[in-house]
Amino acid sequence: MTADNMADNAQTPGSSFGTPGQDPKTQADRANLEEQLGRLREDVAGLSDAVKSLASHGADDVRRQAYALRDDVRQRGEQYLRQAQDAASDLEEEMSERIRAEPIKAVLIAAGVGYLYARLFR
Repeated sequence: MTADNMADNAQTPGSSFGTPGQDPKTQADRANLEEQLGRLREDVAGLSDAVKSLASHGADDVRRQAYALRDDVRQRGEQYLRQAQDAASDLEEEMSERIRAEPIKAVLIAAGVGYLYARLFR
C-alpha cells in the first residue's frame, strides 16, 4: 500500500488499516457498481430478446416470401401446362381437319415419312 493510500485510510473515520470493503465510500462504490451491473444484465437480456425477436420475424418473413414464390411458380407452371395442352389440342384438331380435307395426300406423306425413317434407321 502506498503512503497516500495509508493516509487516506487513516483519515477516514471508522476505518481500520488493511480491511478493504469496510469503508463507507468503498461500500457505496461497490453498491453502485452492483446496481450498474444489474442494469447492464437487464439491458443485455433485453437486447438478447430483441435479437431473438428480430431473427424470428426475419425467418417468418423469409418463410412467407418462399411460400409466396412457391405459389407463384406453381401457378405459372400450371398456366404454362394449360397453354401447352391447348396448343397440342389445337395442333391435333388442325391435323385432323387437314387429313379429312385431303386423305390421299396425308396417306402419301405418311408413307414417305415412314420410308425415310426406315432407310435412315436400318
